[in-house]
Amino acid sequence: MPEKQTKKRSAGSQMWANLWGFIAAGIGLLSIWPSFPAFSQRPGVRRLALAQLVATEDPGLAIGTGLLALWRGWRARSRRALLLGAVGTALGLRPLYRRDQVNRAMADAMRDGLGLGWQREIPAEHHRAFAQRHRVDTWGPLRYLLRAKVRETRDVLFAAPDGRPLRLDVYEPALGEGPFPAIVVVHGGAWFHGDKSYYAFGLHDRWLAGQGYVVFDVQYRLSGRWPAPLADVKHAIRWVRSNATRFNVDPGQIALMGRAAGAHLALMAAYTANDPDFAREYFGEDGGATGGATGSVDDSVQAVVASYPPADLRLWPAEDDSAIAHLLGGLPEDRPDVYAEASPVTHVRPGLPPTLLVHGQRDRMVSPVHSELLTNRLRAAGVTTVLLRIPWGRHGVDGLLVGLTGPMIQYDVDRFLAWVFHRESNDSAS
Repeated sequence: MPEKQTKKRSAGSQMWANLWGFIAAGIGLLSIWPSFPAFSQRPGVRRLALAQLVATEDPGLAIGTGLLALWRGWRARSRRALLLGAVGTALGLRPLYRRDQVNRAMADAMRDGLGLGWQREIPAEHHRAFAQRHRVDTWGPLRYLLRAKVRETRDVLFAAPDGRPLRLDVYEPALGEGPFPAIVVVHGGAWFHGDKSYYAFGLHDRWLAGQGYVVFDVQYRLSGRWPAPLADVKHAIRWVRSNATRFNVDPGQIALMGRAAGAHLALMAAYTANDPDFAREYFGEDGGATGGATGSVDDSVQAVVASYPPADLRLWPAEDDSAIAHLLGGLPEDRPDVYAEASPVTHVRPGLPPTLLVHGQRDRMVSPVHSELLTNRLRAAGVTTVLLRIPWGRHGVDGLLVGLTGPMIQYDVDRFLAWVFHRESNDSAS
């Protein structure tokens, strides 16, 4: 009887060791596997895409489960568990070995875009206020978010085009006197999905408010044909500028921030400032102001931060039933002028606001070619431009504030915004 119990206990130990080994290896393999489509029609594939993003951005999952499998495998004398645990641990450690190299590349990108002494132009008090001291602060952002003093106001109505109410969420610093710079955040979702403050991006809004910005996370029409979503974003900018006193905002300091489709809309809004052709519902066909108190208000911005943006819609793999075809009313060969007009690269010219681009090099939803092309066009036009490339990054690379990549990106986003709004040589901000 004792011998049977011992064998049974040994078999159970091996089973659990092997299970942890399979989990570790699975997480590790998921982190290096080609990207699953984030907006697949199949719910299971969408869940896999989300799990893959988490596995990629938090290598500690593969490392932790791998070490547990190694420990249990050693105790249970299971070679399978030892092998699988070693695979999971090695794949989890893989991006950590590359992190220093990527950090240096990101520092070089900031220096190339903003100039050799760009950090010295940020006043010392703002350096002291930064929540992160280095890019590899994996869990510091979580501690900061728990301490951040932020006031939130939800569901503020700012427009109702076609009778469809559009609302925004406001995140205000609870400390400081202001007036503060404003950031208008435009959500992603392939132009027909998503919402303000959706997924974990509301945490980013709180982070930015804690850094001394008033953040407006806005909605836009998800069922409107082009250029309705862009018109809504432009109206949101004018609404923020018109309500600057109400929210203690400096109307001369507004930035746009967007991700994916939201990044496309943010770039378009920044690069077509005060162009009535893209806001007909609010300006009218003849260019006259029809938008009430905000109709004639300036909709220009002082900076734009765009993550994985579709910069040239002519490069998008359009199909008959695709989101882009519904948005623009046809395929590129049917409506070439519309595709060109709706592409940020078409509107590049000297004098555009400083632009920070973020793109994962393993993004299958929006190819990194979009950001590379836009960066080249902007630099050729003399526009201040930074492109942060993340070798292991997928679509949604900046989605998590904690983990591997989120803090690396946020470190530079914070400093880019401080350089735009607070640098000592910034005459436009005074």
